[in-house]
Amino acid sequence: MALAAAAQPQVTWLERQHDFGVFLEADGKVTCSMALVNTGTEPLIIVKAQAGCGCTGITYPEKAIQPGDTASVSISYNPSGRPGQFSKEVLIFTNTVPKRTILEITGNVIPTAATLDKQYPLQAGSLRISQQSVPFGELTKGQNKTLYLSAYNASTDTILVKVTGAKPHLRPALVPDTVPPAKVTALTVHYLTGHAPLWGLNTDTLTLSCEPLHQPSTVQTGTADVHVMAQVLEGFDRLTDEQRKHAPVVSVDCDDRIDFGTMAAGETVTRTLTVTNKGKDVLAIRRLWVPEGEGIDISTDRLEVKRGKSATVTITVNTAQIDGELLNVPLTLMCNDPDNPRQTIRLVGIIDRQ
Repeated sequence: MALAAAAQPQVTWLERQHDFGVFLEADGKVTCSMALVNTGTEPLIIVKAQAGCGCTGITYPEKAIQPGDTASVSISYNPSGRPGQFSKEVLIFTNTVPKRTILEITGNVIPTAATLDKQYPLQAGSLRISQQSVPFGELTKGQNKTLYLSAYNASTDTILVKVTGAKPHLRPALVPDTVPPAKVTALTVHYLTGHAPLWGLNTDTLTLSCEPLHQPSTVQTGTADVHVMAQVLEGFDRLTDEQRKHAPVVSVDCDDRIDFGTMAAGETVTRTLTVTNKGKDVLAIRRLWVPEGEGIDISTDRLEVKRGKSATVTITVNTAQIDGELLNVPLTLMCNDPDNPRQTIRLVGIIDRQ
């Protein structure tokens, strides 16, 4: 009985883990072999093999492995549509004690151009970036906020990533700035509204670039711009009832539009807008602006308007700098009236180009 108990197969694996390293999704299926030896005294049989998902294939010998003989299990991985790092386990069942063995394959898949275009549409050489803009939305003056975007190293070499365009109100950082192949870095953008140069819409540009860490290299150098946008508004939540009672009240001498009428092509036309303070405290005109490149100039004779006083806003339209035959541009007025801090007045007119 003792001899019968000692007579049994025994499996010894020469390798239980395999790392495919970094490879391209476009290269297709990758395969490795893991060898085993029957170190027992009876034939060894692989009963079955199981994989966790359909991306992993297994081939193993179906015939018995005699004592002292070597065999191998073949494991393949299909990277199609599966970019990034992976770790897969394969279960091998044999007629041994214990009967189950766990094998593991790992790797990192560099996506195809089509996959990259979906997940990282912006390109700076070998660096692929998840988005072209960082919209902070509306922020109260004095509020700080942080947003992130990711960038991917689509090369087979380690790259150095840099970001330029920092300003007192805009502080970018890369974590990490040294990115191995098929790895991701995070661009952290800190926005400090207390240092923002403008009330209302602020637009800035950050530039990302990459360069190889080693030479020679497969890294493609390049740059890409990421646009940062924020609406910086005045906060009135902490005003007391008494402060609101004495707050400025803005009033304009038009409805919601200023009509320039019919203008000749090449003509410069001027209209004025009167802004009156009907409250008690001083009315501060924070900003007057129209979209850039519209051929319109805005100026005011004062930015602070005392109680009962008015400011004159001059609006000049240069039709030579306006495309098309219609003028339809929003003019935004921002002030410190807590009940009406932002107004939009449309500038309309017809340009006769005949």
